[in-house]
Amino acid sequence: MASVLLTWNVDLPDPWPGGYGPALSAVADGGTVRRSVPLSGPRPAAGTEVWLVLRGSSGRGPRGLAGHGVVVPSGSWHDADTVAVDFDRLLPLGEQVPESLLEEHLPRLPRSGDAVSVPAASVPALRRLWSGFLGAGPDPVSPVPGTLAAAALGQQQVNTFEHDADARRLCLAFHGTCCAACGLVPAQRYGPGTDSLMQVHHLVPGTDLAVDYVLDPVSDLVPLCPTCHAVAHTRVPVPYSPAEVRGLLASAPDAAGRKGPAGSGAAVVVGSMVSPEQQQALDDAARLRGLR
Repeated sequence: MASVLLTWNVDLPDPWPGGYGPALSAVADGGTVRRSVPLSGPRPAAGTEVWLVLRGSSGRGPRGLAGHGVVVPSGSWHDADTVAVDFDRLLPLGEQVPESLLEEHLPRLPRSGDAVSVPAASVPALRRLWSGFLGAGPDPVSPVPGTLAAAALGQQQVNTFEHDADARRLCLAFHGTCCAACGLVPAQRYGPGTDSLMQVHHLVPGTDLAVDYVLDPVSDLVPLCPTCHAVAHTRVPVPYSPAEVRGLLASAPDAAGRKGPAGSGAAVVVGSMVSPEQQQALDDAARLRGLR
């Protein structure tokens, strides 16, 4: 798939419908926002990958790489002097990839209004720069937009109760980052920066939920590590509960091939003490619940 660099002249009035702030919020929640980008040269074909570069004619203001998106079909936009792009990732102004790093990897930066093709040989370096600057997302195994070609990605239906970022945050703030089934605390096992691996599991089966059901992140969700979460959903339509997953762990054979009922010693479920930081998270969550 072709890739181009498009510029946003930051010296001109804000061209984002409703402002740049709402656009940031839209893509932060995993959505896209469509924007008309002024264009003085040939229009990129639909499906072309777009990298948004901030550059101003005055030399002031933020400069660098700030967004990623895909050109939409021409039938969706009729202005001959613009190109319509669905942006799936935008960075706050002032937090863009610095222009100096961009020039290091792509010396030929576009002038204002130009769409400059990115040589195919340079695209991997651009992706590495982008992903290395952004770091891992909330789900490290889900690629950040721009780290893979759009043609390599597809849309899937997900359980919004277990994939809502705010609900996950409130659940983990209250319960901490200890797996409710196996007791794994990622940061204790793998080191700092791995708490983002923890997922959340809905205690009430989806088949039992009313259409107008309102989620309570504290009472309805519990933390599960990715492995235990996957195991819980191996039973359908009613997933295993955390207690049942603990039972599976306790009855599973150990390294010597022995197995026995929970508590027999054949399998051990490792727990952990609540740290001061986790206790503080619990206290903060209690205050947050008072806002409901």
